[in-house]
Amino acid sequence: MKPRKFIATGAALSVFALSVGAADIARAESKYPHTVSANVSLATNYMFRGISQTDDGLTIQGGFDYENDPYNVYAGAWAANVDSTSNGYDGASMELDLYAGWTPSWQNIDFDLGYIRYQYPGTDTSENNTDEFHLGLFYDVQDQFTPGYTAHYSDDFFGGGPAWYHDLSLEIPLPYDFTLAGHYGWNRFNDSTDNYRDYSIGIATEFSGFEFDLSWIDRSDKEACSAPFQCGSTAVFKLSKSF
Repeated sequence: MKPRKFIATGAALSVFALSVGAADIARAESKYPHTVSANVSLATNYMFRGISQTDDGLTIQGGFDYENDPYNVYAGAWAANVDSTSNGYDGASMELDLYAGWTPSWQNIDFDLGYIRYQYPGTDTSENNTDEFHLGLFYDVQDQFTPGYTAHYSDDFFGGGPAWYHDLSLEIPLPYDFTLAGHYGWNRFNDSTDNYRDYSIGIATEFSGFEFDLSWIDRSDKEACSAPFQCGSTAVFKLSKSF
């Protein structure tokens, strides 16, 4: 399980590009299985917590993941283009995320304890580079649906001071290999006047090794989103492939 930021909705979704297939590179004589995978995607928008990172433009995203099954640990790197004309990135045209975590399970509950570094190569403002930690719980209800909750914390979120992000999610399998996914996020900042909520609903499926995802993304307090950033009220289509 990867940090769910990398779903088109962001959050973690980051949900969470998800690896739907992996290449097992463990040698037969190896005591512990190691798995690596790669993913690439094309989407009509890069939305992160209700805010477009590409000025409502196209995004190309991709990354690599490593997993160790016996210990349930993972690490990876993921990158996406961002709007280089935005003052918010101050010269950067790419976001590079580095992350690692631990995903133990107990009965029908999956946990995700992890760390992510948001890095913007080429930015003239080092405060854009942010560290964040998260703890998530996901409960499989008899293979019928999976509710989840993830708490994210940064002691200096993009230079704005301490911040929490509370992420509620729900995944429901549908007939014909479709999945319905819902998300509700609550952003809490040191300055309470900046708090807002974001939410999404989407449907996804896999066909011929490709994953298709169509989501509607919105947020509260859209008037607080200053130019050139675009906020909420948008549909996002995403096509992805894992190797």
